[in-house]
Amino acid sequence: MYCEWKGKRLPTETEWEYGARGTSEHQWPWGEEATLEGTHMMNIWQGKFPTHNTEEDGWIGTAPVDAFPGNQLGISSAIGNVWEWTQTIYSHAEKDEPEKYVLRGGSFVDSVDGSFNHLARASTRMGNTADSGSHNSGFRCASDGADGAPYSDHAPKRREGAGLPAGMNQEMLQQIAAEKGVEGLQQFLAESGSGASVMTPAQLRERQQQLKKMRREAEL
Repeated sequence: MYCEWKGKRLPTETEWEYGARGTSEHQWPWGEEATLEGTHMMNIWQGKFPTHNTEEDGWIGTAPVDAFPGNQLGISSAIGNVWEWTQTIYSHAEKDEPEKYVLRGGSFVDSVDGSFNHLARASTRMGNTADSGSHNSGFRCASDGADGAPYSDHAPKRREGAGLPAGMNQEMLQQIAAEKGVEGLQQFLAESGSGASVMTPAQLRERQQQLKKMRREAEL
């Protein structure tokens, strides 16, 4: 397995959830809306499935993992793009079927509202057998932490506000953004020394244009 070759492993479902959500408790890592101020934040299907993808997010199939900005933990493209394998056994598998493992996050053929295929959110999950594969599934590697073992799927819920500047929570950061804008929030995070960062919509659009240019050049 690739993860083993790299000296790593697949994440547990709990690890995946923590990484995908970052410090957010919203429907999506960036908020309660599927877009951020009109800017697409994930690679999913727009248009009439399966005959026409309008590519409003800039991609018709899979996209590079950094095609969209990372969350507060630096994790990019966990929602949409490709289903991601975990090492956690899928709890709803039938007894007469082969063992199944949990996949999370949805893929580029899923929808923003669940009107076709799956609903693309951090909570989206399904199970499949280890011998299955498709063009819309993939994985990312994980490493053991300071405890020297995978973070258990039955471990206590992560501490509220983990990964945020000391004394802050998500609501406080949202208040700063509302009062001072994204640039003000960027300045606050930089001065806090927490290592967290956000992109303005303009920076995000510029990054997406750069990636589109790179894709066109690669196709020549």
